[in-house]
Amino acid sequence: MVARGGRGGLGNKHFATSTHQAPKHAQKGEPGEERWLRLELRLIADVGLVGLPNAGKSTLLAALTAARPKIADYPFTTLEPNLGVMDLGMEDQRLPTIADVPGLIEGASEGAGLGHAFLRHVERTRVLVHVVDGSGRDPEWDHGVIRTELAAHDPALLEKPILVAFNKLDLPAAAAAWPAFRAAREREGLPVVGIAAAEGRGIDELRTALAALLPSADAMAEPPEPAGVVIHRIEWMGNVFSIDQGEDGALRVRGRRIERIAAQTNFEVEESAERFQRELVRLGVDAELRRAGVEAGDAVRFGSVELEWEPDAWAVER
Repeated sequence: MVARGGRGGLGNKHFATSTHQAPKHAQKGEPGEERWLRLELRLIADVGLVGLPNAGKSTLLAALTAARPKIADYPFTTLEPNLGVMDLGMEDQRLPTIADVPGLIEGASEGAGLGHAFLRHVERTRVLVHVVDGSGRDPEWDHGVIRTELAAHDPALLEKPILVAFNKLDLPAAAAAWPAFRAAREREGLPVVGIAAAEGRGIDELRTALAALLPSADAMAEPPEPAGVVIHRIEWMGNVFSIDQGEDGALRVRGRRIERIAAQTNFEVEESAERFQRELVRLGVDAELRRAGVEAGDAVRFGSVELEWEPDAWAVER
C-alpha cells in the first residue's frame, strides 16, 4: 500500500440520543493520503539478450521468435526493449519469453548511454544470452565489456545461467575469430554457440541450448519471500495542539486531533458547526485562541480548513 484512503465519517444515527433521535449532524470522511510516485518498469522475461550496439540482438530475437523488431545496420537501432515468445516444439512446456535489451556500451553501469535504464530490464530474467559481434574489431574485448558492465550494475547478474552467442559467422572476420573465441569460453566453462542470425544458421542449436538452461535457472531461482502482513496501528492522537500566526496574519491551530475534527465537520450544517464549537471549548482551543488575541472576522486555519472567527458561531471560508 502506497497511500491510505481516509477513514469514513460517522452518520447521523451515531449521534442520536434518547432526547435527540434525528440529529442533522454527521461527519464527513477524512481526506486520504496523496503522494507523487515514480514507477520504473522492469520487464519480466525468461531470457535476456544483452550485448554491445549492433551485435545483432534484434536479428536474433526475430530468428528465435515471431517478433519483428526494428532492424538496421547502425548502432542503437533498439531504444526500447522488445519481447518475443520462443516455441521450443514441446507440447507440455511453457513458451519462454525473450527480451531484446538495447545495446550496452562501456560505462553503462554508471549511466553512460542510458545504461541504468537498459540494465534494469535484465535483473528479472532467468537466463542471459551474451550476444557478441564476431565480425567486430575485438570480440574478446566486447565480451569482456558485457561481463564487466553486468557485474558493476549488479554482481548477482553473473550468477544467472549464461549462454554466449557468437554472431555473424557468415562474415569472414567472424569465421576467423570463432575458433579462438570458442576455445576461450570452453576453458571458462561457459556454453557458447556460433550463429549467423541473419541467415538462421545455428539458431536450432541455440534454441536447444536455451531449452537445456531454463530448467537449471528454475532450480537456482530463490523462492519468493512470503508476503508479510502489514499492520497499521492506530496512533493515539491526544489533545495536544499549538497556535501560531502565518505570514498572511491568519492564526493556525496545529494538532492531529483538532485538525481531524475540522476536516470531518460539515460547516454548512448548523448543528455540525455548533458541535465543532463545543469541541473547541472542550479541548481548550477556544480559550487559547482568545488568549492569542483572536477577534471577530479573523481567519483561523485548522489544517486545510480555514474558518472565519465569530464569537458564537462559525462560518466556513470559501
